[in-house]
Amino acid sequence: MIPEEEELALIELEGEKYEVIDTVNVDGHSYIALIPYEESDDLAEDAEFTILEIIDDPEDEENCTLKTIDDEELYERIGDAFIEQFGMYDEEDAGDSE
Repeated sequence: MIPEEEELALIELEGEKYEVIDTVNVDGHSYIALIPYEESDDLAEDAEFTILEIIDDPEDEENCTLKTIDDEELYERIGDAFIEQFGMYDEEDAGDSE
């Protein structure tokens, strides 16, 4: 069985396209990890992801605002949460191939 190719989730910020990597919740807040979108299938191993806070619009469930994180300590904690979550995906993939 050939797995279906997942459709990329892309967003545009300030005229640049970004691929949505994942979301995570830390301390009751939601955050999104993005990397610059590349047309090729090859993701650069040294690609750095950007983390933004997701602020939901209470008046419109389909809209939200993305906010930068100015607190370095908080940014690092959120980054660690993403890295931990990415590691869980790697473990799941390894289990699927057995």
